[in-house]
Amino acid sequence: MSTSRNGPSEGPERPVPAVTGAGSRHDLDIERDSDVPISTQIYWQLAYQIESGRMQPGTRLPPVRELGAALRVNPNTIRAVYRRLADAGYVVGRHGAGTRVVDRPPVRRGSDALAGIVAETLRRAAALGFTPDEVAQATFTAATERKRPGPHIRVLFAECTTADANVDAERITEAFPERVEVIPVLLDELPERLDRYHYDLVATTTFHADEAQAYVAGRVPVVAMLVGPGYMSLIHEIAALMPGSRVGVVCGSQRGVETIAEVLQLSGATGVELLSAVAHTEAELDLVDRQADLILLSREAMALGLETRFERPERFREWSYEFDPAAFEILRRAIARVAPRPGTADAGDDDLADADDDVEDDGARPSARRRRPADA
Repeated sequence: MSTSRNGPSEGPERPVPAVTGAGSRHDLDIERDSDVPISTQIYWQLAYQIESGRMQPGTRLPPVRELGAALRVNPNTIRAVYRRLADAGYVVGRHGAGTRVVDRPPVRRGSDALAGIVAETLRRAAALGFTPDEVAQATFTAATERKRPGPHIRVLFAECTTADANVDAERITEAFPERVEVIPVLLDELPERLDRYHYDLVATTTFHADEAQAYVAGRVPVVAMLVGPGYMSLIHEIAALMPGSRVGVVCGSQRGVETIAEVLQLSGATGVELLSAVAHTEAELDLVDRQADLILLSREAMALGLETRFERPERFREWSYEFDPAAFEILRRAIARVAPRPGTADAGDDDLADADDDVEDDGARPSARRRRPADA
């Protein structure tokens, strides 16, 4: 015996003949253990049957009490479903005539194609051991994430290392505390993030502007933030070393090593030999410790505690940078361009509230729609 939110039920659920007319038979399946409310399950199935043509214009839906008894749900649940169908333009209810599919029901764009996509998704998910409820939960969560979250602008800050991305995301949040939500991300994770969730902007340093543009592929604006000249004092120190001096470049990843090496070359520090090492490469770290005259440690290397790996700490220099004030002005202008204008709704149409609970047992009528003011 299983218990539903509408009362106890015995035995396994069976498809219930919901609509019979013109020689056709349509069934509804109710999953009482599902996280999806029963009323939503019924609405989705009836709406699909109307859209797909399985329920033809003029087909009469079962009376409220009859369908409620067949499905073993409260009649008020069926009333709510019929009102929802009427509000969406699928059915019309007239006293004494019951609830019937309208002559010209709405046709959702590509409903058959979408049904095919969903069926294939469910098939592939089942092969991997996922239930339909888990697929529905993931779909709902992903769809919710893609909606604009109120007045805040969602910014992805992309860098080649996690430490740099985290630090710079915090700086931007501090600069625009009431306007932005900044999420740090690695550069090569940009395509997946943009595929799955909604973001308004992508920001990065000028070092990675071209790379970020390629990953984003025009889906959202990319803001290249200028790096201040503070790090140039370190460049000058390296450039002033005797020709043939050895500089160790220590990062948490190979990409970080390559970025620093490229910046040094572009800045004119070409008379030195670079010795690179990344985390957990003991031979490379030993070579840097033995031979380097100066050791550059990235933020990520410092976060990993790699400075404790070397002797003679007077050789250490932290490779870091600050944003130029102009960088924040550039970002501010980009935020202003994508921010919703005052008086416009952020996340789509206003919600429509139910206006009439007085529905006859043998049918439903379209309820009057009341608009609710958009949330401020």
